[in-house]
Amino acid sequence: MLAIERRQKIMAMLNENKSVLVPELAKLFNVTEETIRRDLEKLEKEGLLKRTYGGAVLVENYNVDIPFEFRNVTNIEGKKQIALSLIKYIEDGDTLVMDSSTSALQVAKLLKTKKKITVITNSEQIINELKVFEDTIKVISTGGTLRNKSLSLVGPISEQTLRSLNANKAIISCKGFDIEKGFTESNELEAQVKKLMIEIADKVYMIADHTKMNKTALVNIATLDDVDFIFTDKILPPSQENAIREKNVEIVYC
Repeated sequence: MLAIERRQKIMAMLNENKSVLVPELAKLFNVTEETIRRDLEKLEKEGLLKRTYGGAVLVENYNVDIPFEFRNVTNIEGKKQIALSLIKYIEDGDTLVMDSSTSALQVAKLLKTKKKITVITNSEQIINELKVFEDTIKVISTGGTLRNKSLSLVGPISEQTLRSLNANKAIISCKGFDIEKGFTESNELEAQVKKLMIEIADKVYMIADHTKMNKTALVNIATLDDVDFIFTDKILPPSQENAIREKNVEIVYC
């Protein structure tokens, strides 16, 4: 197993259990405890965890810009279930605008079942995923400056492209969702692109799995008034569900 794969699995375990122990990780991955300590040290330098005596705990700072390779293994089963539900709302002939989230990527993986789809995206991963389906899926890249951490295109060029286009459905995710503060993102450049994607779409399909709920990141990208659907993987408390439905937003449990 490559070191990056091991660190991905460590982060997946941290997101699930909030803490890990060095001896258990060493046994699980069949490596030395020193190797695990080096892994934890590297992840700590990226602001993703805090080392403790004998292990590490998750840093729940929602303004940390987590690299794509670690986001892509966080709650992956929940994201896949959401994608399976959301794809039912996509129809042949749709024009979609999709952000660079790992949740949107899971939806993109299922678009091969549709016909005459146009996808506007700032995601390098989605572009690569769909390039082999050029006969049935037209892909429009926003262009822009590549952010290596997120494998996304952002900045003035990306924003200018989005302002010149229209879509009937936006598939967006977020870093956090709070009833009062709405949907938020940790990076200002990503947030601006997502805001524009929401503006140019007739309907907005917001993906917020349970790891995003009741959390607030740095930049606001939308309120409940801006979205039409919320897709999530765990049932919300009745008070939250009622507050969302009062805004005429449909909740889809996956």
